[in-house]
Amino acid sequence: MLRIKLIRSTVAHQWRTRRVVESLGLRKINQVVEHMPTPNILGMIHRVKELIQVEEVEGTPKARTVSRPGGAKNVKTPKAKPAKAAVAKAEAAPVKEAKPKPATAKAKPASEEKPKKAPAKKAEKK
Repeated sequence: MLRIKLIRSTVAHQWRTRRVVESLGLRKINQVVEHMPTPNILGMIHRVKELIQVEEVEGTPKARTVSRPGGAKNVKTPKAKPAKAAVAKAEAAPVKEAKPKPATAKAKPASEEKPKKAPAKKAEKK
């Protein structure tokens, strides 16, 4: 497992470099994240090696936590599950079939169309 720490700012760098740092999960200086050494992660680390510090540690990454605004404690993010009542209503509701809309404007044949006006010629200066 790799422990990655952001040690330099991304302010003076290209937007691509900033996006790579954000993809690693780093938002602030001195923030630490842990990742498994997959080819994708190793490529991102190589791309921003001047901005980060990498250590190899033993173990598996810990579950990620999300900090809540207002000083609330870190809580694991719950997975969203659909409510049973909403699912039951969706299954019981009858399905309405779409009716085709009647055509209101008929297309004119090419022979009945008005001829296009030719652009006016500008007067030539002598």
